[in-house]
Amino acid sequence: MAKPKDKPSNDSKHKEEEEEERDDDDKSFEELGLDPRLIRALTKKAIEKPTPIQQVAIPLILEGKDVVARAKTGCGKTFAYLLPLLQKLFTAANSKNKVAPSAFILVPTRELSQQVYSEVVSLVDLCRVQLKVTQLTSSMPVSDLRTAMAGPPDILVSTPGCITKCLSDGVVLTASISHSLEILVLDEADLLLSYGYEDDLKAFTAVVPRHCQCLLMSATSSADVEKLKKLILHNPFILTLPEVGEVKDDVIPKNVQQYWISCSARDKLLYALALLKLELVHKKVLVFTNTIDMGFRLKLFLEKFGIKSAVLNAELPQNSRLHILEEFNAGLFDYLIAIDDCETKEKETVNPESNVESRKSKTHRKPKLDADFGVVRGIDFKNVYTVINLEMPPSVAGYVHRIGRTGRAFSSGASISLVSTDEMEIFEEIKSFLGDDQNEDLNIITPFSTLTPNAVESLRYRAEDMAKSVTKIAVRESRAQDLRNEILNSEKWVFTSSPLSSYLLFLH
Repeated sequence: MAKPKDKPSNDSKHKEEEEEERDDDDKSFEELGLDPRLIRALTKKAIEKPTPIQQVAIPLILEGKDVVARAKTGCGKTFAYLLPLLQKLFTAANSKNKVAPSAFILVPTRELSQQVYSEVVSLVDLCRVQLKVTQLTSSMPVSDLRTAMAGPPDILVSTPGCITKCLSDGVVLTASISHSLEILVLDEADLLLSYGYEDDLKAFTAVVPRHCQCLLMSATSSADVEKLKKLILHNPFILTLPEVGEVKDDVIPKNVQQYWISCSARDKLLYALALLKLELVHKKVLVFTNTIDMGFRLKLFLEKFGIKSAVLNAELPQNSRLHILEEFNAGLFDYLIAIDDCETKEKETVNPESNVESRKSKTHRKPKLDADFGVVRGIDFKNVYTVINLEMPPSVAGYVHRIGRTGRAFSSGASISLVSTDEMEIFEEIKSFLGDDQNEDLNIITPFSTLTPNAVESLRYRAEDMAKSVTKIAVRESRAQDLRNEILNSEKWVFTSSPLSSYLLFLH
C-alpha cells in the first residue's frame, strides 16, 4: 500500500474537495500561468484557448496539488496534465544525481502509450528544451529496456505491466524511484484496473515516495477510480465537469449530431455503400463493427466500388496497428473500419462434433488476439467527423464511447447508426438513456432523411451482385493477406518511430 504523503493538514476543506467547472469568463493560457514556451508551442498546434477542464486543472497541478479529473472523452484531459507537468520539469533544477525519471505517465494500452509519448515529444520539440522522453513496452527485450532507461529519461510513458516488469528485471530500481520520482500520472484511470493491472499498480504504488504529486485522469467515476484514489492519493482535489455524473459519465457532446437508419441486417453493406459512395457524410469517417469478419466483409465490399479503407483490429501486431493509426491520423486515407469487439469477442473455439472442422483449425489457425487492444477507449482518432455504427454495440456505454470519437474538444461531428430489427431493443435503451428526463424528449437520435429510398435502390442491383463475391473464404484470405501486408509495410515505420530508435537518435 502506498504510504500517506506529507501534506499540509491545516486546511481540512481540501480533503476530497469537489470542484466543478466554474462559470467565470473563459481564461487564456497566459492567465493560467503557463510558460511562454508552452504557449508558443500550443499556438503552433493551432490550440488557441484552454478547455474547461484545463482551466481548472492546470493551476492546481502547477501548485503541486494531487488531482482527480473526471471529464468526458475529447475535452482535453491529456493536455490538462501534460502542460503543467512539462512546465514543472522546465523550471526544476537539473540534477546530475537523478537515477530515475522525474515523471511517470501510466496508461492502460500500448496504443495510448504511443499517442501520449508522441504528444509529449512534440511539445518538447516545439518548446526547444532539453528533456528526454522515453516510451517502454512489455514486448521490448530487457536489453532494449536497459538501453532506453540509460540516462535516465526525464519522462517515462508506459503501462503498469511494463513498469513492474522493469522492477522485477532490475531495469528500474525501487530505491531510484523513491529518490527521483516527482510526478505520477494515471491516465484513463477508470480503465487501468479493468485491464487487469491491479496487482501491477499495487506493486508500483508501494514504492512511490511521499512527496510525489499524483494525478488521476478519468472519463468516468467508477468504483475502480475510487479504488485507485484510495491506493495512491491523499487529500486530492476532485475536478468534475457538470456533464459528468454517476451514470451519464460520458455524455454525447452537444456539437455531435446523431442520426439513425432502419435497415435489415442483410442490407447494412448496401446502406454503408450508399452513405460513402454518394458522399452523404463528411470525412474522415470511422466505421465500427462488432467482429473482425464483418470488418473485412465491409472492406472487401467497398473495394469493389473503388472505396479504399483499412481495418484496425486486435489480430494485427501492435506496430501494425500503430502504423495504420498514424496513417489515418495523418490523412493518408479517409475511411477506417474499427473492430469494437471488447464486449462481443469472436469465438475461436472449434465445434467438437466436426472432425473436419477440427482438422481445418490446425491448418488455418487464427492469429492470437491482443487482449490489451482497446479501440473504443484509449485511442485518439484525429479529425474524425463522422462515426458510423455498421453494427450496434451491445451496451449503452459502448455507444457513448464510440460516438465520443468525434466532436472532440471544440469541433463538430456526426454519427449514423444502422439499426436492424434485432438491434431495436438496445437502440431503444440508448435513446431512453440519452433522452431529456424533464422534457421526455426521446428523439435526440433523429432519422437520417438525407439518404432517400430511391438513392438506396439505385445501388441495390450492383451491390447485391458484388456482395456475392465477398465469401467466407475471401474474408479469411483477406485477413491473412492484410496481416502480411501490414507487417511488411510497418517494418520501416517501426524503426523510425520506436522508443528505442528515438533514444538512439537522441544519443546521436
